Amino acid sequence: MFVSQQPRNPYNAPAYLANGATPHAGPAPGAVPLLPNQGRVIQTGPIRVLCIADVRGNLRSLNDLAKSARADYIIHTGDFGFYDDSSLDRIAEKTLKHVAQYSPLISEATKKAISQGGAGPVKQRFPASELPLSELPLLISGAVKLEVPVYTVWGACEDVRVLEKFRSKEYKVPNLFIIDEAQSMLLEIGGVKLRLLGLGGAVVMHKLFDNGEGRTTIAGGQGTMWTTLLQMGELVDTANRVYDPTETRVFVTHASPAREGILNQLSVTLKADFSISAGLHFRYGSSYNEFSVNPTLDHYRGKLAASKASFSDVWETVKGEVEPAIQQNETQQTLLKNALGVVEKMPSTAAGGNPFGGAAAGQSAAALGQVDESAFKNMWNFNLADAAFGWLVLEIQDGRIGTEMRAQGFNFSHRGAKQQPGVAQPTGAAASGASPLATPAPPSAQTAPPAVSSQTARPAPQAQPPKPVVPTPSPAQVKPATPQPVPTASPAPRELEKSASANGATGGAESQSPVPKNSADSIIGLFVMNAQSDDQIRDLFADEDKPKILKIDKWGAANKVVQFKTTEDRDAAMDHLPDDVKSRAPGQEDRSKPLVKLFQPPPRQFSSRGGAGNWGSSRGGAREGGNAPSGYRSAGGGTASDSEGAGRRGGRGGGRGGRGGERGGRGPRGQRGGLKGEGGSGSPATSAAAPDS
Repeated sequence: MFVSQQPRNPYNAPAYLANGATPHAGPAPGAVPLLPNQGRVIQTGPIRVLCIADVRGNLRSLNDLAKSARADYIIHTGDFGFYDDSSLDRIAEKTLKHVAQYSPLISEATKKAISQGGAGPVKQRFPASELPLSELPLLISGAVKLEVPVYTVWGACEDVRVLEKFRSKEYKVPNLFIIDEAQSMLLEIGGVKLRLLGLGGAVVMHKLFDNGEGRTTIAGGQGTMWTTLLQMGELVDTANRVYDPTETRVFVTHASPAREGILNQLSVTLKADFSISAGLHFRYGSSYNEFSVNPTLDHYRGKLAASKASFSDVWETVKGEVEPAIQQNETQQTLLKNALGVVEKMPSTAAGGNPFGGAAAGQSAAALGQVDESAFKNMWNFNLADAAFGWLVLEIQDGRIGTEMRAQGFNFSHRGAKQQPGVAQPTGAAASGASPLATPAPPSAQTAPPAVSSQTARPAPQAQPPKPVVPTPSPAQVKPATPQPVPTASPAPRELEKSASANGATGGAESQSPVPKNSADSIIGLFVMNAQSDDQIRDLFADEDKPKILKIDKWGAANKVVQFKTTEDRDAAMDHLPDDVKSRAPGQEDRSKPLVKLFQPPPRQFSSRGGAGNWGSSRGGAREGGNAPSGYRSAGGGTASDSEGAGRRGGRGGGRGGRGGERGGRGPRGQRGGLKGEGGSGSPATSAAAPDS
């Protein structure tokens, strides 16, 4: 006899209905809506690990940086800010000045006062409230919490007492993990087992055997910390104990393995896949492997050999004291042996043994232990910028580790002072190097029509009587390309050349003279060649003529123009000069003595071959028709190219008189050789109108 049984409800719900049954109206009693994906939490997208350096006690910024980088974890490489309220009393004066100078927590006024110095130590001149070293007390008290896990080593500027309290568990901060030689961390994220091995402190050879004020194995004192050889030996022991070939190893240090050969060798010993370091304080992060920065394997061996030699010098000095001191401590003997084993594998010469621990010539591979040489190409190193300037993000997904690097970088806005095509710039701004892009012009200068002296594309009138120059503060006046005298208070010709010959600077037909139009015509003066100084020029003139000198302007590299108010004053001064100053005897070409001639302005019209205004190669000044110059132009070369401006052999107008130094052709380019037998860098104006003899 069969007994009829009620169907079992597999979902334990009183309103369970078989497939195809009509559902009842309304939700079942006690039912709650499920989350998306039927209540399962599925994490999508990569896991992001933010790598930063040198927050210098600004620990609130860790949460801000994590949000900006969308980071799930943070790795920090030292100078974290391990200072508490009692650290100020222990920190040394020199260290305090360094920490205060770069601290983001101390006000700029206090930093300036500290850098200027004063009577007494900094601790006595300022109250403790004005010298906050770190926000760590806020983390310890719980006033500030870390929103993501932070893994860090200690840096060079930390308090050893604070680190010892963290190691003894007296200080505890949620989500803060200190990785050191005794403790490594494992992150299983994105299909990767990321093993973090850390070594903090600065690497200083003569302190490798000094524990300082440390009461445990941590070394430091007076606000600074460094690495010891025993810490390196303990790190090797820790790495060997936790070794798992399925893990990806990251060596986190404060000092850079690129600069410290012993750390470089240690990273190979640890079988690290990556190294992340800081300590160089660059504005950009760097990413490299040894193969990319060393031309040969011997070059890399040489770097390791130099580090080994430095260590050996220290070891031979302290060996007699260290070995007896650890004679009774078997643990320390083991750690020292581990560290010395790292150094012993380093080559002694550039052509020595395998830097990865392989066999040298005449030795068996088993004697030293063969290590895969692929580390030379496969171990990648990252050196970080300070946290205020940039970061690195490791993006981990599906077993692949990608990178994303950001940097604030260097500020090149000061280079905006170079003129841009079609942009008129005030004379004073061009001389002082101010940027027309970075510093907007006043509204009046932007809306007012251009002045007569502005840079335009129209050719200059060809026939116009000379007019006296009246200096005006026109904002549209520019510095053109050809170095010529400036009769008013203005920058030196070399500054004019630098301002006008910047890459991409252009000018119209009027921009071939560095002074306002017709200014050379108004000069009443004497042209002095081979002059060494203004005082030497004044000594040439008679006492009654010296008060009549208005000014002495530089014209070219070694020439001057002495200006007078009237032609009568000029002629009288010329008559009073000795004959050997006004002329040279035939065959006597003494360039060490000054030679004085009447100054005559250059003519306004030139032939198509001998003038200065419209002739020029594509590498120099404006071409015929006032077209803009093209190509690269040296900042100090005026209209000439680099080789021509330097007066090299074969250059047009060089010291050997090429193309115009003797024949007087091609205007200012040829005249860079000066008059035959005179100064090597004559005035552009004196060739077209030679001084009277």
